[in-house]
Amino acid sequence: MMRKQYSKSSVLSIVILGFCISFSLAQTSDPKSTLFDSLYALDIAEIQVLVDIDSILANKFTKREQEAMIAVRTTDNEVLDLPLDIQVRSKSRRRYCDFPPLKFDFKKGFLKDWGLDKHDDFKIVTHCLDDSKGLPTMLKEYLVYKLYEIVTPLSLRTILFDIIYKDIGGSKVHKTKAIMLESEEGFAKKHEGTLCECMGTKPDSIDPFQFELVAMFQYMIGNSDMNYMVERNVTLVRDNEHKRLIPIPYDFDFSGFVNAPYVHPEVFDNKLIPRVYLGFEQNSSHLPAVIDRFIAKKKEIINTIDDFELIDHKERKACTRYVKAFYRQIENPRFLPPYTAPE
Repeated sequence: MMRKQYSKSSVLSIVILGFCISFSLAQTSDPKSTLFDSLYALDIAEIQVLVDIDSILANKFTKREQEAMIAVRTTDNEVLDLPLDIQVRSKSRRRYCDFPPLKFDFKKGFLKDWGLDKHDDFKIVTHCLDDSKGLPTMLKEYLVYKLYEIVTPLSLRTILFDIIYKDIGGSKVHKTKAIMLESEEGFAKKHEGTLCECMGTKPDSIDPFQFELVAMFQYMIGNSDMNYMVERNVTLVRDNEHKRLIPIPYDFDFSGFVNAPYVHPEVFDNKLIPRVYLGFEQNSSHLPAVIDRFIAKKKEIINTIDDFELIDHKERKACTRYVKAFYRQIENPRFLPPYTAPE
């Protein structure tokens, strides 16, 4: 008897039609609650992704979406299976990465059934490089997100989890870690704001304290890969109550703190990577309060780095040294940031 042959896409369709949910996401009457909120509240042990791995790699320079399935397993061994589409994202990383960053686009129908907000796509930061530096580089970027949460609550939340990529109809299995970022749309709605797609925004329309806070943080980690005028690696959220724009930064892999090998090749000591200040001199009256905020958070920031045992001691020491050099600068009463941003 001949065995019926299925294409990879057909196999995936069968899997999606046949999946079972072992537990349900909590129903909520809060119209602002997102899928990210529900996943953030879970104690996730790992996420398995059933996808055509070859297709992802072959189409990493396109916007092609492909069907996939993920299984979210908690530490209590409960499993939630979710259908979604996966797409390669990021303009720069897809050029450098062996395994590019992804976007998980969940099905709106499922979100509606669960009573969740309709925002359905989330950025996934992958290990990028298949060599020994790939995972530590990603983990240091995750650490940057956690440091920014210490500085301000107006920050994108992140979920770090073990991830297993399983190839549809094949034997390829790859286990590593990944980061899911809170969506900018979900962040804006939760904070009763709206996204502002306003390229060319003048600096006086952006909240001056919050902008200098972002600029000082980028200075601390040695990151100049941000441009509010073209909204590169920063999202502007309009605070509807106070009629101001709040900058929300993301993507920190170009920083000296992370020292990604595809950005700073052959730079083994991150203290050699110069800092650039992206703030505005016209906001200088807010600098004392910004500096006070960072000094007040110094102990927590240093301890968070020291305690981050997912990266080895040598990496933690380099990160701590880089941040302490920043503090030696701002603790000098005569410190003035080297302004580079246009007015």
